[in-house]
Amino acid sequence: MLVYGLVRLIIQGPTPAPISVPAAIEPLTLILVMLAFSTGCTALTGIEAISNGVPVFKPPQSQNAGRTLIVMALLKGALFLGCIGLTQLLGVVAGPQETILSALARRLLGSDFLYLLFQFTTLLILAVADNTSFMDFPRVAAILAKDGFLPCQLTGLGDRLFFTNGILALSFVAGVFIIVFNGGTHTLIPLFAIGAFLAFTLSQSGMVGALVAGAR
Repeated sequence: MLVYGLVRLIIQGPTPAPISVPAAIEPLTLILVMLAFSTGCTALTGIEAISNGVPVFKPPQSQNAGRTLIVMALLKGALFLGCIGLTQLLGVVAGPQETILSALARRLLGSDFLYLLFQFTTLLILAVADNTSFMDFPRVAAILAKDGFLPCQLTGLGDRLFFTNGILALSFVAGVFIIVFNGGTHTLIPLFAIGAFLAFTLSQSGMVGALVAGAR
């Protein structure tokens, strides 16, 4: 879609934004910047999955994980800059009940089969992304439990050779958060950004520490 949008942009040229672009309803404050930052950080999710899963890479684990992080960063950068650039240059504005990505796809692909295929593919990607935490948290919790920092029950493997107790614990905590915050994304996304940043900051710090120790 990005390549097709770039070709159309070259052929047709930029499109000015429509007059109906909504005006700012509040001034730019530090809290608003922090909210935008935490919301935008959700685009970085998935990086912590690589750093948390270093032990399952083929040897040398740290080097292969590092290469994977570089590839993921390049892909994320290309997708993010491509989408933002096209929305700005093509004058795409999201509606009250539509995301900016959906509006960009509708602008480029119309409202027919290709647009529906795009939306369905996005749904599948989000479903896989939701599964990331249930794959990585039990693994990290088992590593910490093996070192005595968490209950030893988290090291137990279930019938499908995965850490069932970690999955159940995460499911319970996630359910509590959904109930407490009434499923509101405006409060859950900043909290999610804190958790994601904390996870891959600690795990990647461990990777760096392991590399430094190995170099010595």
